Amino acid sequence: MISLLLLGTAILAALPGISCAPVKDTKCGCGSSLPEGIELDKSVNLTISSSSGVATRGYRLHLPKSYDTIQKVPLILSFHGRGKDAKFQEELSQFSNATYGFDGISVYPEGIPTSKGTQQWQGDPNFPSSINDVAFTLELLDDLQKTYCIDTSRIYAAGKSNGAGFTGVLACDAEATKRIAAFAPVSGAFYLGTDQELPPCNPSRHPIPIMEFHGFKDTTIPYAGGINTRGNANSTNMVTWVDDWAKRDGFQVTANKTSYLCSENKKVTRYSWNETVVHYNYTNLYHDWPSSFPNGDTVKALTCEEAEATSIILEWLKKWSL
Repeated sequence: MISLLLLGTAILAALPGISCAPVKDTKCGCGSSLPEGIELDKSVNLTISSSSGVATRGYRLHLPKSYDTIQKVPLILSFHGRGKDAKFQEELSQFSNATYGFDGISVYPEGIPTSKGTQQWQGDPNFPSSINDVAFTLELLDDLQKTYCIDTSRIYAAGKSNGAGFTGVLACDAEATKRIAAFAPVSGAFYLGTDQELPPCNPSRHPIPIMEFHGFKDTTIPYAGGINTRGNANSTNMVTWVDDWAKRDGFQVTANKTSYLCSENKKVTRYSWNETVVHYNYTNLYHDWPSSFPNGDTVKALTCEEAEATSIILEWLKKWSL
């Protein structure tokens, strides 16, 4: 007689979208009931135990209304800027907003407090060397994959400012690039070391899809590079940073295709290397998340609808899977 466990396994394996079995596989949440306190289309703050240097780490989770426990869905990690938090990043990036059409799980990890109580990520010049945010991110993915039905080939990372800088750290990490398919930093804080060079970048695969957005009027993390507003570190020139990614992904720097958005005065310039490395330069943008409506980064973030970061990111991510 076939056991109930084997029968359940056979049923799940036959369903579309299911690739993890048996039912009790601790690495797969497909077929599992939602944890207590978790509701569809309702964001909630949660914690996990971590070996990253801080025993308990936080994050904010949003499951879409369409979530089905037996249908694999993509997942996007969205990292907040220095001094912000997970809730602010959710409201800023709008990945939980159903009107943008993302049918996956949105996760907003929480950084560690600074001495002034604000949150920050690895990659910031004041970040303590005793803490490993890459380890936290991988532990978080492990926990999420055990609990929810996630398409592990469609995990993505985005972020703003220091969170965008950390997104760049993940894009350069050998282990993280085995798990995260594509990366989308916005107004990224990519800091130079004491040798005035960027840290080593050693992804485990090539090419790495990466899309970056930056305002030419950014005075917090200047587009041309230079000292940040805190006066404690230099950030890289954005042209250099993007060109380095183009070369790292195997493209000739001069092979980019240039186009323009926001037709009045060509306010946004788009550079693309075969849609794998993409960069948006906003003539009138400050240190903001580009949006067609006012957001937490103030009205200075306003741009035309065709150049708002959230919709562009979500559409671009559909191209990529592991």
